[in-house]
Amino acid sequence: MRAYSFQFNVELGNIEKNVEKVLKALGAIQEGALVVLPEMFMCGFDYPNMAKHAQRTWEVLDQISRISKEKSILVVGTYPTLEEGKLYNTAIILLDGKIIGKRDKIKLFPIYNEHVYFNQGTQNLVFDTKYGKIGVAICFELRFCSIFEELRKNGAQIILIPSMWGARRSHHLKILTQARAVETQSYLILSNACGKTGDEEYAGSSSIVDPWGNIMAYTADEELLISADIDLKEVEKVRRYIPMF
Repeated sequence: MRAYSFQFNVELGNIEKNVEKVLKALGAIQEGALVVLPEMFMCGFDYPNMAKHAQRTWEVLDQISRISKEKSILVVGTYPTLEEGKLYNTAIILLDGKIIGKRDKIKLFPIYNEHVYFNQGTQNLVFDTKYGKIGVAICFELRFCSIFEELRKNGAQIILIPSMWGARRSHHLKILTQARAVETQSYLILSNACGKTGDEEYAGSSSIVDPWGNIMAYTADEELLISADIDLKEVEKVRRYIPMF
């Protein structure tokens, strides 16, 4: 199967421009593929207007779901969502035009004051799809081995990571992405923002890593759609060769 990660510069609060970039990228991918978008790709961490942006999440999802259905693809990114008056940073998985799963961010990033604006998620889920068993982790959660151990124990074969990881910590991002692939013996597909969003410079460094820890596709700091072919037989092979769970 073909997997993609779309790295781009997210413009703070500019939903129209950000979504335009995403739709253009989705138009360029193969049918039947899976695609990861950055965290908060539609608006960035535009906290003063986040509740207002959350009211447009379903409008954005509708636009992306149309191309998801048309091309029979899986698309995941994170969106601001409102549930019973509470704001969440939510990964939403679209497949063939339908929402098949949602997962709120559990580990909120203190440096960006996420805990002040967002509520904490509680469920670390694995989703059964036509691509295999898929787990989702969000940005800062890459630092927590317990998150990934739970995904692995629940059978995840592919882990998708929407991210807005700061440039000052780019070295950590590269190391942790490979380390989590090795320890979970899974494919990791990470999409990060690049360039400046608001006052923050983002790291880029989006990648697709195989279950042996090999980097299959990578981009440093430019807007780019990267891709690689992934094969779940490699997951089975490494898990047989080095039994861990």
